[in-house]
Amino acid sequence: MNWSGQRVFGAGAGALLGAMLGVILLSAARGTPLPVIVAGLVLVVLVVNLVVSERMVSRVIALAAQRTHLIATGYAPGEPAPARVHRVFGRAAGEVATMVWPAAQEPARLAILHVLPQNGQPRSVYTLLPMRYGIERGAAAAVILDPAYPDIAILDDRVPLDTLQAIAADPRWGSTRVPSMFVRQGGPATIVAVAAGLLGVLLLGLLLS
Repeated sequence: MNWSGQRVFGAGAGALLGAMLGVILLSAARGTPLPVIVAGLVLVVLVVNLVVSERMVSRVIALAAQRTHLIATGYAPGEPAPARVHRVFGRAAGEVATMVWPAAQEPARLAILHVLPQNGQPRSVYTLLPMRYGIERGAAAAVILDPAYPDIAILDDRVPLDTLQAIAADPRWGSTRVPSMFVRQGGPATIVAVAAGLLGVLLLGLLLS
């Protein structure tokens, strides 16, 4: 997926949030009524960020369900890869097909998995995990990577238990660094933007005082 829009929005929202926090601190130090107003604006920024994040998650879920159906039914290619569950979102996130039952749809949860592709660098992917399997954080999994969407994979529920045990015992999990979705989606830039906005306002306040 293209995360450029998410990264730009995160950096912009972070800079604005940092600047507002700086104004709150300066205003509170000088005893002016601005903190209440700016605090309201901060709340607006946080709510907008939440809405944007929820829309992004909804797009990921819809895309993952669509690509899972295409790969499971053989209309799109895929690459097998070992994986380990990094995070599972608690609530049901819609319905998904599986490799065993490609024509069926069943409730699933969105998850982030770490994968070790045969042809490529380790990476994080979004996956829809059928709820009836009860797969939790830290579990080994076999997935099919989507060549068209490197951020998407589907669970391969055809693999036997001994394959999953071999994936779990793979020593690379203890030594291989897997880039996180937080980094790929611009998380560090957002943190830097918050700090830059905050410091910029504080320095400007000191210069003008």
